Formats: sequence, C-alpha cells, structure tokens
Amino acid sequence: MFKIVKEMDSQSAKPRLKWVDTAKGICILLVILYHTTEHIMDLSPALRDMLRATRMPLYYTIAGLFVSIKSPQIFLNKKINRLIIPFCFFILLGNTVGYVKSLIENTDFTYFSPLYYVITGDVAGQFINSPVWFLFSLFDVYLIFMLIEKISSCFCKYQITSKIVLSLLAGFCGIRCNRMGIDLPFFLDSSLTATPFLIFGHIIMSRTDFFKKDYNRLIYLSLSLVMIGIALITASGDIDYRINNFKTSLFHIYFPAFMGVIGILMFTKVIGTIPIITKIGRYSIVFLGTHYLFFKDLRLFFETHISQQQVILIDLLTFSCSVIISMVLCWIFLKTVPYLIAQKDIVYIGNIEKFKQR
Repeated sequence: MFKIVKEMDSQSAKPRLKWVDTAKGICILLVILYHTTEHIMDLSPALRDMLRATRMPLYYTIAGLFVSIKSPQIFLNKKINRLIIPFCFFILLGNTVGYVKSLIENTDFTYFSPLYYVITGDVAGQFINSPVWFLFSLFDVYLIFMLIEKISSCFCKYQITSKIVLSLLAGFCGIRCNRMGIDLPFFLDSSLTATPFLIFGHIIMSRTDFFKKDYNRLIYLSLSLVMIGIALITASGDIDYRINNFKTSLFHIYFPAFMGVIGILMFTKVIGTIPIITKIGRYSIVFLGTHYLFFKDLRLFFETHISQQQVILIDLLTFSCSVIISMVLCWIFLKTVPYLIAQKDIVYIGNIEKFKQR
C-alpha cells in the first residue's frame, strides 16, 4: 500500500535505518493503543502506567538520534517542513472532519483556532485532533537543542557534560512549571520537560557506539526485555506530557521512561525490520495526525453492535480498525498531499551537500 517518496529519500544524506523506522512504528502503535483501548488500560494499570511514562519520551529520543546542526537556517527550514507544516495541516484536517460530523449529526460546531491553541498552550480544552500537539512541541525541543549546542560549544573540553547538565536543567524547569501550576505558551513547559530525552538520543548516537556495533543478539535481546520489564514494574502515577501534568515523583517521571526507551531501542536494533510495523514507522506522522479523528466513532459503533461484556474485543477492534483506516489515509495523502505530510519540502532547504563542502 505504501510507496516510498523518492524525492524525500534523495534529500537524505544517509540511508534510512530500518530498525529506527521499526522503533517509530512501535512508538506510534503504542500511542494508538493507549488512546483506543481504555478498557484494557483500566484492566492493566501496570501497562497503562508504563505507556504513560514511555510512549512520548520514546518519540523525543528517536527524534534526537540523528539531530545535528550544520547550518541553523537549513536546520530550521527542515524542521518547518517536517513539523510545522504537518501540524497546521492536521489541525485543519481536524476542523474539517469536525465540521462534516456536525453537519451529519446536526450539531453545533466550534472552530478551533490553531493560533489560540499554540499561543495559550490550552490543550486541556475541547480539541478534535489533540495528538498533533507533539509536532509543535518537538519543534520547540529542537530550538532548545540549538540553544544548548550554542552554549555547550563554549566549553570545548566539557561539551558532553555541559549538554547533559543543560538538558537536565531544562527538564527541571519544565517539572517546576508543573509543580507551580504555570502553563507556558507554545508548549514550552512540556518541551522543557522532554528535552533530556532528545539530548540523550543525540549523545548516545553521536558520541557512543551503543547502537552502532553488532553485539551478541541473545544477550542484547535479553537485556532489552529486562529493561522493558523494569519500566513496567517501576512506572507509576498519572503522567501527561500533553499538558505537562505529572502526578508522581521525579523518579517515576524519568527512570521508567529511560529504561523503557533504551529497552525498546535495543529490541528494535536486534529485530531490525518487522513487516508493516517498519513501514508504519516510516510514515508515523500520518498515523499520529489521523487516528484520533475517528476512533471514538469506531468505538461507539462496536459498543452498539457488540455485547458490553466483550470490552476487550471492542478495544482490539477499535485499535485494529484505527490503524487500518490510518494506513488507507496515509496512502491517499502520499498520493495527493505529500508536501503537507513531511514527504516533500515546501520551504526551500538548499543544497546541503554544497554547504558541507564549504
């Protein structure tokens, strides 16, 4: 069903790593699973807490694996193409879907202003396509990364240490915003809290051989499962990066997250490619921006036609159909609007290779 967009691949300086796409695929499926299986989450509080703790940190960490700044202007232009343009598109799509539903159901429709959404950071209110908050938040984290890179370059001998310290300081500021009830605009509070994960991904990929060498597969896989198990056991409390709300301790915010993230990345490094899941990861941004638009209608349909005692079946059908519909929409968008889903560039990036030769 999916077709690789050649124009996008030709712009990449390095070939795609399949295990990273697999990690992205697992990540977005965990996000969809968390949103669509409320009964399973209620029946499995340990699984629910682990997904709360790890699913968004995994996204931020993956985003940091290959981040680098050769030219600030090129870097920003790329992130506008990959994040801000899809953010606006999926918000517009959400409003369109909401308007069509209001016509079908003969109900009132309230247009949700993306400008208000971004400036106020009011994500707790009614919003049709709330998961796309992450796209703007990740853009924020990239800006914070640029600042950390600039400051750490002043400490040549301690560059890695300074990056770690500055990222932890950013995370502390984000947590303090939550503790003090401060909601920053542009999702800055959530982005500050998540900064350590992107920096972690950046350092572990650029400064170590942890994910570059081929280790003993059995040992590596065993360690990954142990770390995922530790995350499952230690995760506790209500964690919501969307609104930067953490009703738990600092330990339970970060420790299970890092354990789960490392475990999942180690697992995908060993496994490599998983059919369908790897391809879903390749286009995870579309699944992020579409699954939330219709899963509640799917759930209502299955609850109407299936016995209320079959709650697990209802959840699994809702999850499966949400993924399938997102796959169909992904294929349609790749054919029709690749510029709006981060597969082709609208904002000019320039000749990166020519820049590198200077």
